[in-house]
Amino acid sequence: MNTMKMLVKREYWENKGGIFWAQAIVGSFYALMLVVGITIAMFSVKHGNGVNFNGVSVHDLSSHMSAEDKLGAAQGLAATYLPSVAPLLIVLAFVVFFYSLSSLYDDRKDKSILFWKSMPVSDTQTVLSKLFTILVVTPLIPLIIGFFIFIILFTTIAIAAQTLGVNIAGPALATSDLYLLPLQVLACLPIYILWAFPSVAWFMMVSAWAPRFPILWAVGIPIIIGVLLSFSAGVTGLHIPHEWYWENIVGRLFGGFVPGVWLAFFDVSSGVTVKNDSPGGAEILQASWAILGYAKVWIAVAIGCAMTYAAIRLRRYRDEG
Repeated sequence: MNTMKMLVKREYWENKGGIFWAQAIVGSFYALMLVVGITIAMFSVKHGNGVNFNGVSVHDLSSHMSAEDKLGAAQGLAATYLPSVAPLLIVLAFVVFFYSLSSLYDDRKDKSILFWKSMPVSDTQTVLSKLFTILVVTPLIPLIIGFFIFIILFTTIAIAAQTLGVNIAGPALATSDLYLLPLQVLACLPIYILWAFPSVAWFMMVSAWAPRFPILWAVGIPIIIGVLLSFSAGVTGLHIPHEWYWENIVGRLFGGFVPGVWLAFFDVSSGVTVKNDSPGGAEILQASWAILGYAKVWIAVAIGCAMTYAAIRLRRYRDEG
């Protein structure tokens, strides 16, 4: 257990730039842009004389808002965690993509694999520590940073609204969504781990094997196969399932790095109740866990296990010359 803990720490410190700093820099810039934009908009509205909402002056807006209107505004404010974390999840997809691709190749490239093979650390422990860091540690960072962005965004909007005479901070703090939404997004993490696992395993397997330029092999092989299948279907007229291949192999492979994309691959809408015409955290969580009822999810996980085993064997016997 201590060995695995040290290996995970090693992975974090060696890849801190992608795991933490990329997310922190993007998150800081995003939070700054939001604060500046909201502040400028607030001062423009505050000092403007002709700003109206449905014929009501912004300065008299609070007196014309019903309790239901204020509750709706408070719920909207409480739901700002999703837009706070969304840009970081896009960055996460790129980080996981390139981290997986270089995870085992870089050790061979800089010959540090010779040092680690001299240590009492097995190839299984090394590969699993990298897999754990990619699938568990790395996705946790944007969720944490997104929470701080959420606090900043919540505070800024609440102050701006109060400056305009609308108190929505109190009702928002009394709304359960404010506290549940971050937990609901966090509860989707196991789904992301299962969803991304086959894609990460494929890239790690190629990373352990590729003699040069692993990105060309990891990306090129499935795409070339798809092109050949489509070309063969067009030339021969045979019923070759090339469309199925592009959607379920290529699309699934590269879509596996993107959080939330699993909702586009499965029809789970029939078992999900959506409130207020737009899905919130509870609906997204319910729909995400519903994909576990599909056999192809577990088939992909089984294939991911096989590719992980292959990565371990390749790391053990790959010719380092």
